[in-house]
Amino acid sequence: MTELSNTALIQAIHAHTPQDATPASVLMDILNIGREAAYRRLRGEVRFTFGEASALSAHLRFSLDGVMGSSVGGNALFSLAFTEFQPPLDLYDGILEQNIRFFREIAPDPTTVFASAVNSIPAEYFLKYENLTRFKLFKSLYQHEMGDVSVPTFEELQLSASLRRNALEYVQAVQTVAQSHVIFDGSGFTHWVNAIRAFRAMHLISNQSVARLKEELFELTGDFEKMAAEGEYENGNKISLYLSEVDLEASYAFIASERYKVAGIALFSLNSMHTFDPMMYEYVKKWVRNQRRFASLISGTGELPRIHHFKRQREIIGGLE
Repeated sequence: MTELSNTALIQAIHAHTPQDATPASVLMDILNIGREAAYRRLRGEVRFTFGEASALSAHLRFSLDGVMGSSVGGNALFSLAFTEFQPPLDLYDGILEQNIRFFREIAPDPTTVFASAVNSIPAEYFLKYENLTRFKLFKSLYQHEMGDVSVPTFEELQLSASLRRNALEYVQAVQTVAQSHVIFDGSGFTHWVNAIRAFRAMHLISNQSVARLKEELFELTGDFEKMAAEGEYENGNKISLYLSEVDLEASYAFIASERYKVAGIALFSLNSMHTFDPMMYEYVKKWVRNQRRFASLISGTGELPRIHHFKRQREIIGGLE
């Protein structure tokens, strides 16, 4: 790392250290180093390695791109939240814990906005349901590994108490954000129904489990309809739901608060990557907002389109026999 980049990194550490901590204590905790080693780095006597810089930017949530100057060349550095399934569920449990901490940190800020344009049902909503969560994990595991001898069928995949608890806490944590905006197309429930049918055809899931998944999909539809009708979560925080008239080819999201500006892109099934790069944040923010041009607001208004949409979703789910 160059001296200029190292100096910029030290400045970023000072700027993003939580109020209840010191830069030295932060370095000691994140890098697992002693007090003297931490102070030597803060004084610039020992330069940070790139691995240390990456760990600090991830924990303190600042743009390493800007610190290193990589955004000047038109390159954005992304952090990949990737579930490798080795072990299969522990890594996803860790991702949820990290996301919960982040949402809890930004929740007190009344200016925080969480906006997304998605072509599938976001985890923020289906994680409320145990069987839907299990199926999403099993599907992702099977697609990545083409089967796991330790979990040959859906029925044999069980969630740990920690994973189930974090799934529910994550759903609640997302709803603590002051303002949420979700743009979605009409394909979300179709994807679930098609996947369940495919796995049943491969004898990877029983008819009894399919019936339970179908019941939870109906309940999830009811959740969306209630949010759309009221335009808010049960805790009173606002949510705007938009129904896109065009298919969305990918899922993007951005979070804006007084302290953080972050953009995210969904990958594969459960994985995602995010960046604090200002250029990429503005690009994703613009893309998400522009999708409203092709969408109709169905929360708190648009009663007729809302009724027709959810009637259609129930028909799609009802076809899962």
